[in-house]
Amino acid sequence: MHHPIQLKLIRLYFFIVSRLFPSLAVVSAYRLFHYPVNTTRKNRNELPLPKAEKFTIPLYRNVTLQGYKWGDATDPVVLLVHGWSTTSRSMSHFIDRLLNHHFQVVTYDALRHGETKAELSDLANWADSVKAALKQTGQAECIIAHSFGGAAVTVASKLGLNTKKLVLIAPIHNVITVSDNFAQRLGISSAIVKKMRDYTWEQNRQRFELYGKDWNDLFNSSFHVPTLIFHDKEDREIGIEHSLALCQKWPWAILKKTTGLGHRKILDDAAVTKGAVSFIEKT
Repeated sequence: MHHPIQLKLIRLYFFIVSRLFPSLAVVSAYRLFHYPVNTTRKNRNELPLPKAEKFTIPLYRNVTLQGYKWGDATDPVVLLVHGWSTTSRSMSHFIDRLLNHHFQVVTYDALRHGETKAELSDLANWADSVKAALKQTGQAECIIAHSFGGAAVTVASKLGLNTKKLVLIAPIHNVITVSDNFAQRLGISSAIVKKMRDYTWEQNRQRFELYGKDWNDLFNSSFHVPTLIFHDKEDREIGIEHSLALCQKWPWAILKKTTGLGHRKILDDAAVTKGAVSFIEKT
């Protein structure tokens, strides 16, 4: 999140630049939307964890993801996918409970997050990252994904996922509304943010078109495994309407609504982590 003074300066910048140099405003909006901030910030409620085994996940030529493993290699794998501007440490409560239930936990830092270096971080290469991680780990009992990570899993699922189940926490299901809300908060006009989305697609067209023909089509997946979704009714960052829309497309998905946890505390809630592990263990 931006500091109030930063917000005022950003709004002033776009008020001026959008009128004088609209092309520059588009590129500037793109950089703000795709260059995460505070990607090493700690979850204040983070649980202490045993030291992870670090490994690398090949993604593209000269691009690798920093991966982490916990648990016995003979135990079934659960893959965690963190959200935007966080790392897997934000999901420490899930890691702790999964280890206590004898799962092997595998996760990674997304592009431009934590210890993974990259020039670009967008939805297409986040989806590619999910596929690359599964290729490295083999079949997963479940994928647990939060927020933008949930969007990446949904998009990646269009090409199939080697997992038995999915647990999504406050998943994004509509990039257009997210980018519109982002633009409104930063004082960016609807015309500029529309051009920003077009510019984003052109920057990585080859990867995006593996998954769909436009922003809405990216999320039209017919992938079908047991799916559990948690979303807080008071989430002010990613509204519960995202999960409701996903459940309309995936009627087999179970939506469990929480209250008072918001977008991030939901990751620390004992009932949520317990419910997720019980769902994974259920035959």
